[in-house]
Amino acid sequence: MSASSSNTRTPRLLRYPRRFKLVAMITVLLFAAALVVAALAAWRQDNLTQSYREDTAWVAYKLDRDAVQLLNYFLAATRGPLSSAAQDDLNLRFELLYSRITLLQEGEVSLLLKEISNATALLTDIQQQLDRLDPMIEPHDSLAELPVMELETELQVLNRLTERFVIAINGYLAESATEERALLSMLYKLLMSLLVGMSLAVLLVIVFLVREMRESAAARREQEQLSHQLEVTAKQAQAANHAKSDFLAMVSHEIRTPLNGVIGMSELLREPASPDQIEDYARTIHESANQLLAMINEILDFSKIEAGHLTLDTSPTALQPLLDSVVSLFEPRAKAKGLSLTLNVDPLVPAWVMIDASRLRQILLNLIANAIKFTDHGKVAIRVYSAHATRLTFEVCDTGCGLTEEQQAILFEPFQQADETVARRYGGTGLGLAICKRLSDAMQGRLGVRSATAQGSTFWCELPLVETAPDNTPLPAEPAHDFTGTSLLLVEDNAINRKVATGLLSRLGCDVVCAENGRDALTLATTQQVHLIFMDIQLPDMDGIQVTQKLRSQGGWLAKVPIVAMTAGGVGDDRQRCLAAGMSDYITKPLSLLTLGNVLSLQLRDASRQDALTALPTERTKTGEVSLLNRATLGMLVESLGADSVNQLVTLYYQQTSDYFAQIAACLRSSERLTEEQSRQLAHLAHQLRGESLGIGAESLAFEAKRLETIASHPAASQRDVVDKAVSVMRQTAARTHAALEKWRCDNCSDE
Repeated sequence: MSASSSNTRTPRLLRYPRRFKLVAMITVLLFAAALVVAALAAWRQDNLTQSYREDTAWVAYKLDRDAVQLLNYFLAATRGPLSSAAQDDLNLRFELLYSRITLLQEGEVSLLLKEISNATALLTDIQQQLDRLDPMIEPHDSLAELPVMELETELQVLNRLTERFVIAINGYLAESATEERALLSMLYKLLMSLLVGMSLAVLLVIVFLVREMRESAAARREQEQLSHQLEVTAKQAQAANHAKSDFLAMVSHEIRTPLNGVIGMSELLREPASPDQIEDYARTIHESANQLLAMINEILDFSKIEAGHLTLDTSPTALQPLLDSVVSLFEPRAKAKGLSLTLNVDPLVPAWVMIDASRLRQILLNLIANAIKFTDHGKVAIRVYSAHATRLTFEVCDTGCGLTEEQQAILFEPFQQADETVARRYGGTGLGLAICKRLSDAMQGRLGVRSATAQGSTFWCELPLVETAPDNTPLPAEPAHDFTGTSLLLVEDNAINRKVATGLLSRLGCDVVCAENGRDALTLATTQQVHLIFMDIQLPDMDGIQVTQKLRSQGGWLAKVPIVAMTAGGVGDDRQRCLAAGMSDYITKPLSLLTLGNVLSLQLRDASRQDALTALPTERTKTGEVSLLNRATLGMLVESLGADSVNQLVTLYYQQTSDYFAQIAACLRSSERLTEEQSRQLAHLAHQLRGESLGIGAESLAFEAKRLETIASHPAASQRDVVDKAVSVMRQTAARTHAALEKWRCDNCSDE
């Protein structure tokens, strides 16, 4: 209906509105006015310049004439005796030359002289010559007799200078006139060119109007063709919408199948059953949940790829172990169907290659899973070879039902399967091969298939081959599974998720404290210290990122405690946002014991955090002999080293302790406020004292040294009152420790 209505309207593709024409006319008029104003300004400026030039030429001419007249008057007056009146008149004529020089050195005339070659130098010479003449020409009252011969010579020099000055100015004016005539000639030519251009522009406007009429007719024809194309596009959109509806129906069916297993088996678990039945029900629930999770991950992976959020992590990879691990996953499934599953790696294939191992694994898992799923008898063979020095090929061959050419044409499109019978028989979302295709493209590779009906299929993936040296980085330690005594804060608003996470973490031996929102998390963090915080991103009052930023800003142990994001998102830039906010790691739901164990091992394994674990107990040991010394440590030292050696060790410990306290006092004596370097030195001394105290069994002093080390490492270490108080407590503890050690030596080493 919309297409038909569009045909009834006449297109206005080449017609300009009146407002546009009016604006164009005003623009042309303003441009013409600007040109006129510019021309008037240029004309006025040229007149001023010409006036300055004429004034300069006239002043220079008068200077030369006055100099000549001065010389002539002097020669005429000195033919006989020079009278006093003639001498005074000669002085007045000489003073007139100074006024001419002053006119040439001021105003616009001086600026013009700077443009004339040698004019400034000549004017300077004239000035100097006048200065030489000045003491020779005086009135009769000041100088009774003039030096006639010298004056004649100097006046002749002055005449030659003024003559050269006038010649230089006239030459410049002649050159300027020649240049102006040449410029005027060029402007005349430019004017003629503009007139010709305007004539051509008018001709072009006429041609444009004729073409506009012709193109209007052509536009109407194009509009009709566009309407036809819109009808075709509408039909394609309807087909795509139908395909989308089919996909949603299929996904709904595929989700309901494992969901039915989860709900049905969970209902059976509520009824009385034998242990074998309970185990079977639990296994079915677990398998159904994994199937559901795999389907959701597949859809999320495809949406992430389509949104352009796919990232590759290329690193040195050992190819054979990766292939063996993939094949081992499918061996039970292939054996259950009676299929032969083989792997053949060409000897020429390098052992180590640069590749994204996780993406390659994902491609192989999809291809091998499809091969086993669509093969009822025969074999599935995986072959890896390098037919070209720069390409690495992976082939998965099966003896299944095969594919027609029509099926192969749509096989790598999203939401597509071979036909409806395949979807009903084998299930699936139709996204696996589409994801593989896009992953191979992202890795600068290719993915394809060779197949024939009833003759099996061969899926191949060709990737760039970059050989590399083996990665000698040591493998991470096996994650621990017992975290007894580890205290955790779980921030999660969903009751079911809290119950699941608490149950899994309790199985790992952790003590879990829960907060249902961000406000409760901030309150609990100020009253109770924990080893690690699991933070949900979506909370009812504020998101987990804001809570993390507020926790980090409080400083102290909250600035260093690991905070792990725990979210069901996993798309877009969530991970980058969490890490930028100060979080230590990022995991996605659903949770598992393996995932949580790996995270806890990773975040609590380094030495600094293990030190923090030992310093966390909130209950201080009681003061006294038992709390000051670890007698088991001392007894072990006696058994290992002997009493004499332990006596010497205790004496050395006294000396070392005294030395450490002396260095600490010197560090604190240097200034009222600790610098960063002093804080670092204080923390180092406290750390050294702590280590030696633990070695001798002085646990209370080691505890206080650890506290001083923590304070010195904190940004607030510049507060001297806090540092001085900690040092004072440590000194008192050291005194009690020394007394306790002396008593222990008297009781245990007196016979030695």
